Amino acid sequence: MIRSIRHFLLISLLVSITIASSITAIGNYLLDKQVTQNYLDGQLVKIYSFIEMLYDASKTDNNIRKEISHYFNQTPSFSSKNTLFQVWSKEGKLQIDSTNNSTESLLDAQPGFSDRQIDKHNWRVYATTNESGAKFVVAELYDIRNKLADDITQSNAHILLVTYPIFGILVWLIIGVALRAISRVTGEISNRASTYLEPVEATNIPVEIKPLVVELNQLFIRLKLAFERNKRFAADAAHELRTPLAALKTQTQVALKADNENDRHNALLKVLQGVDRSSHMVAQLLTLSRLGQEEALSDMRAVDLHKLASEIIAYLVPVALEKHIEIELAQPPQDATVLGNDITLGILIRNIVDNAIRYTPVGGEVKVIIANERNRVVLRVIDSGPGIPNELRERVFERFFRVLGTTAPGSGLGLAIVSQISDLHHAHIALGTPPNGIGLQFDIIFPRF
Repeated sequence: MIRSIRHFLLISLLVSITIASSITAIGNYLLDKQVTQNYLDGQLVKIYSFIEMLYDASKTDNNIRKEISHYFNQTPSFSSKNTLFQVWSKEGKLQIDSTNNSTESLLDAQPGFSDRQIDKHNWRVYATTNESGAKFVVAELYDIRNKLADDITQSNAHILLVTYPIFGILVWLIIGVALRAISRVTGEISNRASTYLEPVEATNIPVEIKPLVVELNQLFIRLKLAFERNKRFAADAAHELRTPLAALKTQTQVALKADNENDRHNALLKVLQGVDRSSHMVAQLLTLSRLGQEEALSDMRAVDLHKLASEIIAYLVPVALEKHIEIELAQPPQDATVLGNDITLGILIRNIVDNAIRYTPVGGEVKVIIANERNRVVLRVIDSGPGIPNELRERVFERFFRVLGTTAPGSGLGLAIVSQISDLHHAHIALGTPPNGIGLQFDIIFPRF
């Protein structure tokens, strides 16, 4: 688990820089050693050429040594102590050797470059034969080459040690600038009031943390909607229950003051009716408060709308029989499947059919049809009630709105719940008049699953 992004990035980057620098140093060491080897091998060839020139000039041994010593003094890369040479005649006789004569013969040296141990030391040897058959052997002590490579490596190490703290400071500053956006968002959220749920400003935010801010804003929106629903529920409950509770109190007082059993019985019946209305209103308010995008869409599945409608209608048949209303469910179409939440769709069907039963007069009829139209699934409820005037068909979906003159019991919340569930399922509501011109035709059109 990463406890601190800053420390994790700082340590990780410095370790990465260290590893990369180490690999670079090793690579440079090997490369410099190869370059140095080639360069010093070239110097050995130059020494051979110089000795051959002196040898061909038929100078004496002492003059040749003196000239070579002078050449070494003019060439800082070489020293007479670290370099030796031997010249052998065609017959295999030693003609000239260096002043630091080695007791070991180099006559058997292989032509070209080779490595050889002389007097328990490692030497780089170059041997060749000129046109006259004389063999020239030039050798350099390997200690010089190793010391030169080591000096280069130490210089690189010193540079790394000097620049490493600078790297650390730069990385720390760069990480601080990169994390400034997170600090800004953190500060903005920490300074908020508990009731302030507006989205966080998402501009000028790095793309790496923008998804986090977007999801945080979505959470704020959901919380805001949830708080608004709870606040609205409390306000609605307080507003709508005030009148029924006052009526219940009044009817209870009437029952207490009644002089005869008949008046007391009638008052208690009204109390019971008031309790039923209040219970229905509370149930509708609770349903409306719970309906939200995250709840309704959390369990979407294929739902057989005809099967669900038959279950709901069976539950409402006793209510219809009390009013002698004939309720009918038409034969199902070939496919009545929609994508939705079966619980909320059940609430939707129950509210529509219940409304139709409430507003249909005694002896009327309610018909429920599930149909396929234009590759869509339509839930259609037709009743023989008074219908809804055209100018009020938009307003009936407002919360607590009821058509003036309505005598049927209700809370004015049923169609608001239907509208909200329809929106959550991307369904369309259409109100019309049945073909016979009597009552109301209530259509909910679902997109094809």
